[in-house]
Amino acid sequence: MQKLIILILFVINLSQEVNIMDNKKPKTILLVEDDAMIAVVETIKLKKYGYNVIHVLNGQKAIETANDNSNIIDLILMDINLGEKLDGTEIAKLILSDQDIPLIFLSSHTEREVVEKTENITFYGYVVKDSSITVLDASIKMAFRLHEAYQNLKNQKIEIELDEKKLEIFEKRYRRLFESAKDGILILNADNGMIVDVNPYLIAMLDYTKEEFLNKHIWDISAFKNIDYSKQLYKALQDKDYVRYDNLPLETKDGQKIQVEFISNVYLVDTERVIQCNIRDITTRIKHEKSLNMVINKKRDLIKEIQHRTKNSFNMITNLIQLRASVSKSTETKNILEELTLRVQSISDLYSLLHETNSYYEVQLKTYCNKVIESMLSFTKSISINKDIDEITVSTKNAATIGMILVELLSNSIKYAFPESENGIINVELKRVGSNVLLKVEDNGIGLPDDFDITKIESLGLHIVNLMVTQLGGKIKFIPGKGTKVVLELPLLEN
Repeated sequence: MQKLIILILFVINLSQEVNIMDNKKPKTILLVEDDAMIAVVETIKLKKYGYNVIHVLNGQKAIETANDNSNIIDLILMDINLGEKLDGTEIAKLILSDQDIPLIFLSSHTEREVVEKTENITFYGYVVKDSSITVLDASIKMAFRLHEAYQNLKNQKIEIELDEKKLEIFEKRYRRLFESAKDGILILNADNGMIVDVNPYLIAMLDYTKEEFLNKHIWDISAFKNIDYSKQLYKALQDKDYVRYDNLPLETKDGQKIQVEFISNVYLVDTERVIQCNIRDITTRIKHEKSLNMVINKKRDLIKEIQHRTKNSFNMITNLIQLRASVSKSTETKNILEELTLRVQSISDLYSLLHETNSYYEVQLKTYCNKVIESMLSFTKSISINKDIDEITVSTKNAATIGMILVELLSNSIKYAFPESENGIINVELKRVGSNVLLKVEDNGIGLPDDFDITKIESLGLHIVNLMVTQLGGKIKFIPGKGTKVVLELPLLEN
């Protein structure tokens, strides 16, 4: 009884001491101790050092408390001798089988076999009960540091395992791409030029075994013997990190020649520089290209022949019209046939130009308009035509329309602008202005009547001009003054 009173007085005195706490959240310790008095003393000591303490008297209660408060318990202090069928070591095993909590054995036993028994359960520490609170506190702090280090190590292990899994997936993807690629692939060590890997497609393409490729230089492989510059190619890769050849000859193991497209580049794998060579068999493609080129050339020849025949046909039509005009006794008929000759001649000139320039879809207006003007001059000796024409390329269809417009305007000037003069002058100007073509035809003749209106005239030629300008989406102006000045603004219609 006297010992109990002394113990109580000691506890009361200890509890009255000031407990200096830091600003950190206190750790919670589950104290498993079957001796109530010892438990009270240990609790007071631990609280003095800033810990929260949950105390239980037996193993079953320890298991229940650990399970119910797993989110708040930071460490377990476990007595070995709990006076039960299961001692502290067995209780510790049961708790630690479900939870990852640092656990320190707190026992009065110092026998070697007892201490060694605990070593197989936990590595966080073993403290003798009569040790000072300073030693216990140091052991607890060491346990927390060990546990934190263990957790970090475990997290790192998880991250490493995840990275290894990702790497394994990437390697599988790479290997799948490498082995299923429909191009031949060689992987070389960039430092020494040795082949370190080859994919199945290249093996099948050249009919060599994998062993015949590995650990050899590319220039040592018989398939590449016709590439005199294999070493230069490797040197170029060393200098430029990229080499491409659109058409290289290779030879299969049985001597068959194939053409390949060869693309090679250098890149880093970790810290190792490697060379990847992609080799594509283009033998079939070259055959198709040759076949296609033959078809294209035949079509070009056919178009050229059609142009030639069309030009000759128009020339024949022009000659027939001129022949008919020469035997006609009617002046009106002669004039009509001459006008028709001019119109047909403009189309004939267009096909002559296409044939001469080997063009099919576009025409250089300067060359074409010069041809049209030369043809017009053959019908008069008293009129001169000055030209200022830019080099403008348009589609064949639009060139034909512009040529017809020029024929009609020049024809009208030649026929009607100079009834009493033998020295007329006509100026032709063709310019590109922004996205438009500006065509001016101006003469120094008698000019147009004051009441001139192109929409009301009966002249077939000007009526045709008006229709064709409208067809091109352009505008036409007749500017009054001395002589006749016609200005046409036409959209520059590309091919």
